[in-house]
Amino acid sequence: MSRSGAAGILAAFALVAHGSIGDAQVRDAEVGDAAAETAAREALDTFITQWNTAEDANLRRAMHFPFVTVPGGGALVIDNEPDDFSAGFDQMRASQGWNRSSFDFDSYRVVRSSPDKVHAEIGFSRYGADGAAYMQSRVFYIVTKQDGRWGVKLRTSAASPADLEADERAEIVSAARQTVLDFFTAFNAGDTEGTVRTLNHPHLFMTATGGFSVAESAGDGPRPNFVQMRQGENWHMSTIDDLEASIVTRDKVHGELTFTRWHPDGTRYWTVPALWIVTRAGDHWGIQVRSLMPATFDVRGN
Repeated sequence: MSRSGAAGILAAFALVAHGSIGDAQVRDAEVGDAAAETAAREALDTFITQWNTAEDANLRRAMHFPFVTVPGGGALVIDNEPDDFSAGFDQMRASQGWNRSSFDFDSYRVVRSSPDKVHAEIGFSRYGADGAAYMQSRVFYIVTKQDGRWGVKLRTSAASPADLEADERAEIVSAARQTVLDFFTAFNAGDTEGTVRTLNHPHLFMTATGGFSVAESAGDGPRPNFVQMRQGENWHMSTIDDLEASIVTRDKVHGELTFTRWHPDGTRYWTVPALWIVTRAGDHWGIQVRSLMPATFDVRGN
């Protein structure tokens, strides 16, 4: 290993170990996909149109399955097949007097996009029979392209509580951030079980192209295969290049993350932006959803 390469690796590890993120890390330009962003917006328009038919069969055609709802608090609702999903229209009518809903497309915001996947959030309203809005909030969606069709794959609240003060928010973000740091510390130590302890289960992992896997319990992992990574990729360590909280509630934080994998000689070979959703289940903060976007730098196998 070269002297400069070794120094770079040690500096990068120190940043992870001591919780300083992004000061001396990789900064690749992320290029969104305008066509995908438009297609995702159209998919959400179809979704809300079918929602207002109040027929689950219609709504399911605007979705992809398995479909995931992240309510927070460590819960993960997975509808594996279309017939498993119900929006609960009858319950909304009975308990809320619901009549219809709308999206505020002026507030549509793309967080990240790629040719096959878009992370986005949007405002919504619910209306009673008198036409008055009785609920307004925001929701986050992952919209994916599968078999040539765009559809909604994941949903979760994007609204922070109105009474969430700055000090409390900072404490929540700090706890979620520490969970991510603990994962990378265990990862770089080759501590398989240590990485699993930083997760909440069920745990969802989504690849950049929409691949989907769920670990129902800690016994299911997922467990990194460090031997395979060292032999197949010549992996030495991973670093966090950027980590920002984009959505914060009392039991859920969205971390917009970029990480890099490094060779022993101090050269990087894979840099990936991602969304990690960290949730609080009781007193335990754990990573519950990981959704990767396409790599901004990839020389694996070269």
